[in-house]
Parts: sequence; structure tokens; C-alpha cells
Amino acid sequence: MDEESIIRRCQEGDLMAYRAIYERYEQPLLRTALRVLSQKQDAEDAVQEAFLKLHRSINNYKRGSKFSTYLFRILLNSCFDILRKRNRAGFNTREIEDLSYYPGHESYFNIERAIEALPQQMRICFILFAVEEFGQEEIAQILNKSLGTVKATVHRAKARLRSLLSDSGMEVKA
Repeated sequence: MDEESIIRRCQEGDLMAYRAIYERYEQPLLRTALRVLSQKQDAEDAVQEAFLKLHRSINNYKRGSKFSTYLFRILLNSCFDILRKRNRAGFNTREIEDLSYYPGHESYFNIERAIEALPQQMRICFILFAVEEFGQEEIAQILNKSLGTVKATVHRAKARLRSLLSDSGMEVKA
């Protein structure tokens, strides 16, 4: 079944349609939330909260716009809520409690750590662009930023990652 039909069924209250959306988007959303939040439990909470918000706001989705853009915007808002709660509670947002999601390969770990070292907005732009493979126009819509801002931020993120990775001794290709 195509995505528009599934969304229409969700808007009509069909819970099986919500399940189809969940199965299609759970892993990409979790992957993004994990990279934004760095903690598995928080990432899982953000994804669950995003799906709850989707359920409450599905009728606000405008047909003709890209559904993944709408859903990732909801996810990032959930991530930002968690980051604000952490900051109010005095937690260091860079702290990683559980590294079990990293594969054993050292270069992968170095890349993940370098991405995590990016400032929050730069990290989010880079993740959406390089990991989730959104186009820069879609990222601008998701983040409610201008296209020029997104392009500049992605460019600066790549430059900063090259620098961070070369400082760690990794060979970096342009």
C-alpha cells in the first residue's frame, strides 16, 4: 500500500495504518534520535513521543508535502524537548552512558565520536544530510531554516569533521 493511502487511513483512525507507519519509520527515526541525543533510552523515548505526537496531529499533515519531512520535524522537536530537560536538570548532553550501540571497529567509533563533537545544530544538519540522506531543501523544511543556512551548516560540519578526524590520525578523503 502506498504512503498516501496509509496516511489517509491513519487520519480516519485506522490503528493498523499507524502500525505500518511505525514499522516503516521506526529505525530511521531511532537512528537519528540516537545520534542527536547520544543515549539509547532517551532516543527510544523521543521516538515513542514522536509517534504519540503524530497520532495526535496526523490531521494537521498537509497532503502534497513530504510525509517524512513532517515526521522528522516531530522527532526533532521531541529530541529538543529532551535536551532542554537535560539542560534544566544539569546533565552534560555529550555524556554517553551506553556505548553498546557502537560496533567494535575503531574507525567507526572515531567517526561517531567526531559527529557527536559537533555543535547541536551542525550535528543535526549533518545527520539528516549524510546519514538519513535528506536533500538540503528538505532539511531546511524540517529545521525551519533557510536553504542557504542549511548549505552553509552542512559545509561547516564537513570541514569540522575533516579537521576532527585528521587530528585523531584518521586519513580523511575530500
